Amino acid sequence: MQQFHTEREQRFIDLAATLADDFATRAAQHDDEGSFPYENYERLKETGYSVLTIPEELGGMGASLLERIKAQERLAQGCGPTALAINMHFNVMSLLINLWQRERTSAVEAMLRQIAAERLIIGGSGSEPDNAVSILRPRTTAERVDGGWRVSGRKIFSTQSIALDRYFAEATWKEGVHDGKQTGTIITFLIPRDTPGFIIKDDWHTMGMRSTESRSTELKDAFIPESAVFLERPVVTRGGITNLFPRAPFTIGSVYIGIATAARNFVVEFMRGRPRFPLDKPMSHLPSVYTKVGEMDVLLEAARAGLWKAAAEADREAPRTWLRKSVAARMVAMENSARVVDLALRAVGGVSYFKRLPLERYYRDVRAGLFHPFDSDETLELLGKTAFGIAMYDEDTIRALKEF
Repeated sequence: MQQFHTEREQRFIDLAATLADDFATRAAQHDDEGSFPYENYERLKETGYSVLTIPEELGGMGASLLERIKAQERLAQGCGPTALAINMHFNVMSLLINLWQRERTSAVEAMLRQIAAERLIIGGSGSEPDNAVSILRPRTTAERVDGGWRVSGRKIFSTQSIALDRYFAEATWKEGVHDGKQTGTIITFLIPRDTPGFIIKDDWHTMGMRSTESRSTELKDAFIPESAVFLERPVVTRGGITNLFPRAPFTIGSVYIGIATAARNFVVEFMRGRPRFPLDKPMSHLPSVYTKVGEMDVLLEAARAGLWKAAAEADREAPRTWLRKSVAARMVAMENSARVVDLALRAVGGVSYFKRLPLERYYRDVRAGLFHPFDSDETLELLGKTAFGIAMYDEDTIRALKEF
């Protein structure tokens, strides 16, 4: 369906479209091999797409949240895993950009200028194995040493891990006891990929999103120099949400809308001229086909409406106000996208099950969206509890955090 975009938005979308058309020629091969699309990343850097969100005065393109979302949706139509992977790069960029805009620190500005000038790829993870509340307190630990920190711990879902130039992570520093309670500080840092003690596992063997290489990583007594730490914040034990990544769980919805759009478009083209004996018209004339395409369009438009609206309002509202509508929009995007691909397979029929068509790949890739934090169950819990002013975590969880 025809969409309205500003001239500036269209420029970013056109760039994404050019890249997507190229990436689409290799997407199936990388999925089959479970290989990382290094050539895609070279194109992302060559064209400047990797610095899409960095402010223009620091050497980037200065894309807004809405412009980023629209571009990412188009990029995902060519290769969902590449779009998902580079989105994680943009998430760390978002954190650095927010810090720079708020505090104008020279250290963060220097980081952003270097990333833009050298087209560095940034990634890492805030997720940890068996940690239900990593957003509140990482189990990865830090201790003070001369000139910096000694850090140990494990992370999971470190997307684009094997292509990183700089690795992002967090660790908790226990600084002592205050009023009989354990207190602590969380340090956030960027380190070179070749930092001694930093290990990338070979454990990304998955059903979908295979070429994102979202491997587990580990820090074993890794030395983190003071200059690599760009944020220190207190441990959170109440409230349930930090403002560290206010937009990270939200923007990812655009990638899955892009995958769903690719599935919808394939169905339209594939069924437009597909014969079925003894009919004298193509299968696109069957109600069981065209009504499913109609439903796909409704689902996609609803997903875009919520996501684009929240993105347009992000800079005008306080994070706590905006958070509720953003996680709701993200949930709609994920659930609708999965439903669209389900409908695509049903519309095409049994042949969709074969790997010679892209639908089975879209089906596997789109399902990853259902597991990103916050998933649908967590989203409904958050929305319901915050509506009634109920604490996000129970007293047992809070007590365990204090004793950590």
